[in-house]
Amino acid sequence: MTTHIAYSAAYVAPRSSFSTRLGDTLSAALATPRLWARRRHDRRALLQLDDHMLRDIGVDRTQAEAMGSRPFWRA
Repeated sequence: MTTHIAYSAAYVAPRSSFSTRLGDTLSAALATPRLWARRRHDRRALLQLDDHMLRDIGVDRTQAEAMGSRPFWRA
């Protein structure tokens, strides 16, 4: 047995509350430092890989050094 739910065409989604918007803003503000920390960690780890490991991921030493030396705030 299938149940169908009818929605009124007049349905309006509730507006987000101040606390919801504040929470979203804080989440976005905290996401940036986490992203930067992840980039810093990943770039340092890339520089630690030996040539064999770099070949496994399709990167040569020159590319790894170029990627690994970029500042953490740049994508």
